[in-house]
Amino acid sequence: MCIAIPMRVLEVRSETDVVVTRPGRTELANASFADNMPKVGDLVLVFRGTILRTVSEDEALKIESALTCVEEAMRTDEAQGADAAFADIIENTGKLPPHLRKLVGQKTL
Repeated sequence: MCIAIPMRVLEVRSETDVVVTRPGRTELANASFADNMPKVGDLVLVFRGTILRTVSEDEALKIESALTCVEEAMRTDEAQGADAAFADIIENTGKLPPHLRKLVGQKTL
């Protein structure tokens, strides 16, 4: 499973190089594909050393909660609070996200 994780921007070194951190981990990430150039203090989603986008504190907390739940399930075959950790998904089951709804009915090549 591939998962982007929330990290906080510690330093912007150049137009592409950004130092990001989370508890127990600090690394250099590439911001070339980010939606906007992140600033020091921003929360960003990082996947394999690449910043995908900036996220809100609320979204970062939801992702952290889900990751903690998955980690617990992998360790113990149980996931306390799974419904709460994935409430946003459970509430929207069967609904396409807005960026995909725009494509419904459009012809593709």
